[in-house]
Amino acid sequence: MLLLVGAENAFNKLNRKVSLENIKRLCVPMYTCLYNSYNTPTMLYLENGNHILLQEGVTQGDNAAMAMYGLSTRPLIQALSNEIANEVKQVWYADDSCAVGSLAGVKNWWEYLQANGTEFGYCPKPARTILLIKDSSLMQAAQKNLQRSWIQNHGPK
Repeated sequence: MLLLVGAENAFNKLNRKVSLENIKRLCVPMYTCLYNSYNTPTMLYLENGNHILLQEGVTQGDNAAMAMYGLSTRPLIQALSNEIANEVKQVWYADDSCAVGSLAGVKNWWEYLQANGTEFGYCPKPARTILLIKDSSLMQAAQKNLQRSWIQNHGPK
């Protein structure tokens, strides 16, 4: 089965301070550039002439925003890989992620992502999550197991 996960405002919820610390260890050449862009709040100008200071997330239109976000999610991706090593294969693109594997493996991956994702600034959103099942005989088991996981973590929908 394949679980496609969308995140809630992922680019806006990114913790800049934590991200920069991780990037300092992961990619030194990119760190200096990102530090210069994101170590202080960013001024966002509003239509009425006022402005607000953004202290979290990446700046829309910044050429380095995707690099910042991609490097920032790398520790989460690695933690998932270490935790659920042989159970699933995962693919990430920007703030979209997916896991492919058995029902048990995908469920473990999903639960780990929900429990630990926010620590990395990644908030999975069940309403934007889609489960694809190749073998229709697994549908009831998948609905039962994954629905229980969604309800435990996010309440009834």
